[in-house]
Formats: sequence, C-alpha cells, structure tokens
Amino acid sequence: MHRFLIPRGGCRATLRLLCVLLLALPAIVCHALATPQPALMAPRASHSLLVDIARAGDRLVAVGERGHVLYSDDSGRTWTQARVPVDVMLTAVWFADARRGWAVGHDGMIVASADGGENWQLQRDGIAAQQLIDRERLEAARRAAAAAPGDADAQDALAVEEDRAGQPVYAPPLFDVWFADAANGIAVGAYGSYLYTSDGGRSWTWDAARIDNPDGLHYYAIAAGGAGRLLIVGEAGSMYRSRDGGASWEALAAGYPGTLFGALALPPGDTVCAFGLQGTVLLSRDFGDTWRRLDSPAESVLAGGTVAHGEALIVGNVGTVLGLGADSGALADRSREALRDNLAGVIEAPDGGLVLIGQGGAVRVPAGESDAAAAHGTPAPAAEGPCGGERAGSAGATGRAADRA
Repeated sequence: MHRFLIPRGGCRATLRLLCVLLLALPAIVCHALATPQPALMAPRASHSLLVDIARAGDRLVAVGERGHVLYSDDSGRTWTQARVPVDVMLTAVWFADARRGWAVGHDGMIVASADGGENWQLQRDGIAAQQLIDRERLEAARRAAAAAPGDADAQDALAVEEDRAGQPVYAPPLFDVWFADAANGIAVGAYGSYLYTSDGGRSWTWDAARIDNPDGLHYYAIAAGGAGRLLIVGEAGSMYRSRDGGASWEALAAGYPGTLFGALALPPGDTVCAFGLQGTVLLSRDFGDTWRRLDSPAESVLAGGTVAHGEALIVGNVGTVLGLGADSGALADRSREALRDNLAGVIEAPDGGLVLIGQGGAVRVPAGESDAAAAHGTPAPAAEGPCGGERAGSAGATGRAADRA
C-alpha cells in the first residue's frame, strides 16, 4: 500500500517511505536508462523493506524495495522471490483475480503478472514514457511560439520546455493502482500523476487533466466503495471522489490540512476512512459528503490498512496497529507489545491470521491471537519471535492490503 509528501525541488525522495518507514531511501527519479534492469534474486529478500501486499486467491503477494516481489502459498510462513524485470522500488500491488495482477513504483514503472505473481512483465517504462511526454510538450511549445512570435508568454513557455529538454528525464513515481476488473484500471502517483487502461495494461494513457489539481498535489491511495464509487487521497489533505468508476472526479473538503496516505471502504461501501500523519483517521458515513476526525490512540504516521475480522485495521510507524469498528466508529489500539517495526501494510491471510509488512519484511500474527486482542479491546500480547510475531522465512529462488476497499 503503497503513500507521502515529496519534498519539492532538489533530490526528491518518496515521503511514503521517508515518513512512514523513517529510512533513507534512493531518489525517486533517475537519468534515462537504455533499458530497465531486472531485480536481483536476493537470499534475504523476504526480510527486506516491503511496502504493499495483496491476495491473489489463496496466495499472498508482497512488493517492495529493489523491485522485490515475494509470494507465499502458506499464509505467509515462507516466501519465494518472483522474477521481475525492474529493480526500482515497487510501492503498490493489486490483483483482479487469482492470476492477473499489477504492481507500480518508482520511475513510473508498471509491471504485470498473469500467473499469480510468479513471473512479471514490463507494461510501462516510465522513463521512456516521460521522454515522449516531454518531447510532445516541446513540440507543442514550438508550434505555439511560431504562431505568436510577439507573445511573451508563448516564448517563455518555449524557453521552459527547451530547458527541460536539456535536463535528465524525471519520471514521477506511482503510489497506487486499482482495477475494477481484468481490463479497466487506474494508477496514481506524485505530482498529480494519473493513468488509466481499458485493455488490462497493454496500453496506459496519461490523463492528469482528468482531475482538477492545479498545484500538482501527490496522490497516495485509491479506495473503492462499489457501484462505481472511488476515492483518491493525498498530499495536504486532498481528496477526490468519483461516482462513475473514474470517468469524472470532484474535489472533497475534509477540513484536514495534513497529508493522507491511505483510505479504506468498509462493507457495504458507504463508510470510508482516510488516514495519514500524526495518527490521523477521518471517517465518513456517506462516502465523502461529510467527515469527522476520530479520537486516535496513536500519534505515529499511518501508512496502510485492510478490512479483516469485521473491522478496518490500520498500520503505521513503530508497530502501530489500530482497529476501527464499522458500527462503533471508534478506534482501538491493536498494537503488539514486541512489534516495533515501521509497518506499511497488513492483510488477512487465507488461514485467518494476519500478515504485516514493512521495514523488516513480513511478520505473521497467527489466527486467534489478533482475535483475542480485538475481543478485549486491548493491545495484543507478545508472541514468540523476534518482533512479536512469526518472522517469515524464505524459500525457493532466494522466496494491500487485500482490497483497500
């Protein structure tokens, strides 16, 4: 899941990982490369930084740094590293069914799998796509300047584009991806990046103008409430809602100026929450018409979440786990005493347990332990393992949550 204020100017780093995981990470922009480089097969990939996780049928698939994609067929006990054609940070993953899935990440890269996450193919080379976008902008500026030689604004615009053409190519990172089905999907990211596909990703169309975002605010997460309802949240408390599956968008006013890194829709879909900086959780019972800020037991950055065990589970820095009951609308602390990793995502495993991902890879919370804590409304006790849970192991070549809706 993906999901964060990116400092503007100079060397831009992804806030989702800078603020949420408090790590020094590689820059999100790169000089153009001849071809993307494949991810290296790493013996300890399952213990590396993981940023998002999804279900592909009964399989779990997690993505993270250096192009790592890991999959597990035993509810997160062991993981196998997949072969991936890029080595950039992957920030979000989504599966439309047990076999077809997509992951997005830095440099605007999009990769896809047709076999449940075991193998991946490059669908969009963000650097190459950005080169084309920059070239089209330059040609448009030249035409405008030639048509109006006395127009100072047109000449200034041409000078800007000519200067850009002499600089390294910067491709904005993508932070989330969502598909309505195996054909129709949306990817969003930094500086108002918005792309859509209607052919399963064989082609992606850049359409940032579809959302009225003149300041180029970053989009960090997409949540779906069913019946064509979508919610995008992002930088500076920005929120945008669609009632027609993404064909059109309207800005919402939540009255909160801080950055939001995630959103979840709770069944049947009218109730939606958004979360981000300083333990902030906002709740709407009418899919965005009105919002209220909940009393939160946490002050840490909240980065990801899922719907499991009858409630929304939201995770963040220093092992924070919050539970939000759909009926009560109240937050409860579900954190584990011995789990202090910075967390980026959580998912319900096929065996009923939970798998949390983040700074140290994947950690299992066996079924029953989290349920017992939820029933008593208290933090879960420490379990066996170095981090209050079962640390995942690797298998094979090395070896979101669910729907964020």
